[in-house]
Amino acid sequence: MQIQIPTSLTKLANLFTVDLYVVGGYLRNQLMGLENEDIDICSSLTIKEVELLLRGTEFAFKVKSKTLGTAIILRGNDRYEYTTFRKDYYPNNGQHTPESVDFIDSIEEDAKRRDFTCNAIYYDIKNDKLIDFYDGITDIKKRILRAIETPDEVFCHDGVRILRLFRFQCELNFKIERETLESAFKFKENLRDVSGEKLVYEITRILHSPNKYKGIAKTHAYMSALRYFNRGGLWLIFGIDRPKLKFKMVKRVSHKSQGFLIDLIDNINPISVSYYLNLILSDSFGLTKKMADNYINILSGYYEALNKQQNKPYFFRYFDNFPQIYLLLIHKSKYLANKYQFFYKYIISHRLIMSTKELKINGDDIKEHYPTVKANRYNGILESLLSDVFDGKLSNEKEELISAVESKLKYL
Repeated sequence: MQIQIPTSLTKLANLFTVDLYVVGGYLRNQLMGLENEDIDICSSLTIKEVELLLRGTEFAFKVKSKTLGTAIILRGNDRYEYTTFRKDYYPNNGQHTPESVDFIDSIEEDAKRRDFTCNAIYYDIKNDKLIDFYDGITDIKKRILRAIETPDEVFCHDGVRILRLFRFQCELNFKIERETLESAFKFKENLRDVSGEKLVYEITRILHSPNKYKGIAKTHAYMSALRYFNRGGLWLIFGIDRPKLKFKMVKRVSHKSQGFLIDLIDNINPISVSYYLNLILSDSFGLTKKMADNYINILSGYYEALNKQQNKPYFFRYFDNFPQIYLLLIHKSKYLANKYQFFYKYIISHRLIMSTKELKINGDDIKEHYPTVKANRYNGILESLLSDVFDGKLSNEKEELISAVESKLKYL
């Protein structure tokens, strides 16, 4: 098969004093007839040697990591990630980044640090030749995910590769070779060392795997990975107190991460949804506080709607996120979804204020007119005023609101 590469990459290869190779997902996708991934290239030259080689040429060069020998090479809109041939050394845990590396001249030795046979194929640009040490082309034709060398060597130092195994299986609609799968389960404890950022990235891509390559992945491709997680008891590694989970909502809703979390909560049935979500999202998955709080508000709004909370306190808390809550609720209870949707539209059409930030007074105004009132009472006073404005008992005018503060002091 003829490998298609950008013209600029051919020009780049001709500048190199050694053979330059394409490796990884770009080649795999070309062989499968899929849309292209980013182009990874490599050679025996160090990044310092490449930087000197490209100085004064049309190619821009940016060092990414001196330690790992990686850099970005740019020409116009074309972008290539360059890596020097290397041998990786990992610490005795499951972290993704090598502890140290040796830069080497051998492409065959470089291939040994790759993960799966379908990703370990090289294309020699100058000589227009495919180099396939592990018979990856055959595995691509058979749609098999197989670890290079021995599977234990692939997984024993890198928990991210376990997640990548299941992601590729979903995205490419491949089968996982038996020894490769058994080894992934064998080293599942390495998942504990995966950073929260990497964990969220890989699980999110698994959940959205049907959208990666149209016509390749199945409609519910992610379910195969979730079943493997059940089979291997991987949820326990993520701090979830169940070896197996049942999934319903993730298959129904368009926002797969939210659907997954609903299924998680329905399996666990925690006393407090918000407390449990904060524990899982912050501690296990390492989300930022802002991201975790957004998920918590949406999913708490979903469950409080199912518990039929009264309209006014409900929308004071969930108004901003209700459009997303509605998209979840409609799959569980059309009656409740439409009931809350009616009130949501009523709020918008009547331009009702839903936040203390929309009041014409704030804490500074209370301080100015009622200096003896302690600051820790301001929020309660403002929330009470908001409720009265919402009910039509007060207008949202500064003088009227300031006057009404005095009546609130008796109760708050």
